Amino acid sequence: MNVALRVENVSKQYRIYDHPGDRLKETLTRGRWKCHREFWALREINFEVEAGTTTGIVGPNGSGKSTLLQIITGTLEPTHGNVWHEGRIAALLELGAGFNLEFTGIENVFMNAALMGFSRTETEKLLPEIERFAEIGSFIHQPVKTYSSGMYVRLAFATAVSTSPQLLIIDEALSVGDAVFQHRCLRRIREMQDAGATILFVSHDPSAVKALCSRAILLNGGCMESDGKPIDVLNRYQKLIMEREEAYEAEQSVEDESGKASAESDESLGERSPALRYNFRHGDRSAEILSAELLDAERQNVDLVESGAPLIVRMRVLFQRDVQDVVFGFLIRNRHGIHAYGANTEQKGVRFGKVAGGEVMEVTFSFDCWLAADLYNVSFAAHSEGGISYDWIDGVIFFRVIAPVPVEGIANLNATVAGKRLGQVIRKRKSDKDVEVSLSSGRP
Repeated sequence: MNVALRVENVSKQYRIYDHPGDRLKETLTRGRWKCHREFWALREINFEVEAGTTTGIVGPNGSGKSTLLQIITGTLEPTHGNVWHEGRIAALLELGAGFNLEFTGIENVFMNAALMGFSRTETEKLLPEIERFAEIGSFIHQPVKTYSSGMYVRLAFATAVSTSPQLLIIDEALSVGDAVFQHRCLRRIREMQDAGATILFVSHDPSAVKALCSRAILLNGGCMESDGKPIDVLNRYQKLIMEREEAYEAEQSVEDESGKASAESDESLGERSPALRYNFRHGDRSAEILSAELLDAERQNVDLVESGAPLIVRMRVLFQRDVQDVVFGFLIRNRHGIHAYGANTEQKGVRFGKVAGGEVMEVTFSFDCWLAADLYNVSFAAHSEGGISYDWIDGVIFFRVIAPVPVEGIANLNATVAGKRLGQVIRKRKSDKDVEVSLSSGRP
């Protein structure tokens, strides 16, 4: 296939000055007195994008995604390297880029269209479609500085897609709009895909990247860390996010001072997981949770899950004293702290009788993860039947659920749909006042 975009050895350096006067000192000495620190936002970025494909770019905040897109669109010059693209390019960059805030919406539409090579007559023909898609009413005749963020994005997206670009670049702007507008934008993007447009799509939403893109690129620290199938790249990206979250939570976690009895047990069974992190921990220490895991069907650790996929929650617990009828359980919460699902051995009718001190038990729960797309965390517990906590750890594991189809709410109940034609309503007028209504036979 033809190449629509080529990025060759692109690097971008910024000079950081500690004091405003340092820049002047450096200028007056013609660089002999170095007063700045170098920051490389991008380093040696190389890739090609085939015409008619959609490529997603993901990465943590500060990884260089927006800088790369600005270089591709020509609003920023690279320190090193070259960018080549074919055909008309339209960009929807971060909020605030591309429009003059003092101009009205109409004036900005004409200005942007002119920058893409459209004459005033051609833009006037596009104007009704832009107004209809943006749906901001009379505000299109008001200065853009009076717009809300949603109105701004509506007009910017409508202008970008109505010009039928060969290369469309979107930088996380769609997250600002409401749900109705987001669905409208995604539908238009799919129409452009069908028409053969090349799309570069930056988003923090794994579901959108997986649904729209045939390829994904992961940026981290200004470098390309991964390039390949969306699901593979998203798994790597999610692992980066989880590592950062775990590092943050580790700083906030309560130090575990127990564990004296673990040396008395078998060394391999009583070994604590070095990766065990948590937000909060409580209990009388009659037991100690040594490890907690979230596994896929192949029993591999997982942090990016597709809605409906089979999962296994596994915990290993060391008992410090004899206990009777211990209850093991787990609880999944979403990012807002709402309980999504929980289960324990007592609810499932599983009893273990007496467990001796020094004994290690492993418990697994298996389920199909029919949750809606969101970020979740898992808590683990071992307690008595009366609710006395032996060991309870909150926020041990973080994972994200993605869904190919948008789902409202917290659960994906995986509903099926069926319908049939009942017939057509037929109205026969007997007189000016009387109307006879009948239902013709329909077909299923």
